[in-house]
Amino acid sequence: MKIDYCNDLVALPADTSDLILLKKLSITNNHKLIALPEDIGKLAKLELLRLRSCSGLEELPGSTGNLKKLNFLNISSCFSIKELPENFGELSSLRKLNMRDCSRLKELPLSVSNLEHLQVIGDDDTQSLWQPFLPIDGTHIVLAKENVNLNWLHKYQF
Repeated sequence: MKIDYCNDLVALPADTSDLILLKKLSITNNHKLIALPEDIGKLAKLELLRLRSCSGLEELPGSTGNLKKLNFLNISSCFSIKELPENFGELSSLRKLNMRDCSRLKELPLSVSNLEHLQVIGDDDTQSLWQPFLPIDGTHIVLAKENVNLNWLHKYQF
């Protein structure tokens, strides 16, 4: 499901979390969105969550850790996110995390040390956040350049 470029979106519909068979959710470039539903963790089949450039988004709900099938998360350019949920490390299927330009994020929860075989795409600040937790089995940081080649995203197309 795509909810991209909805300029006046401040919140998702209350029943969004009832879409329990949903596998892909793209909510990008919604600058007024400040929160996701607390029960977003009910989306047990969700594999891809794109929140890129939701610059007003302040946090991910605690239930995010319940998204056990999530393998791709993009929170790049979510400038207002200050912290990730404590249970973030419970995202056992997470393999790609794009967190470039999350400039207000100053620390990671200790649980991220549970994430293995993860490719983190970010910038110098991202690398600094992850440094205390490395090495983690199979996890590595990819520093994104201004002109990033995102051809690897082809399998995540809608």
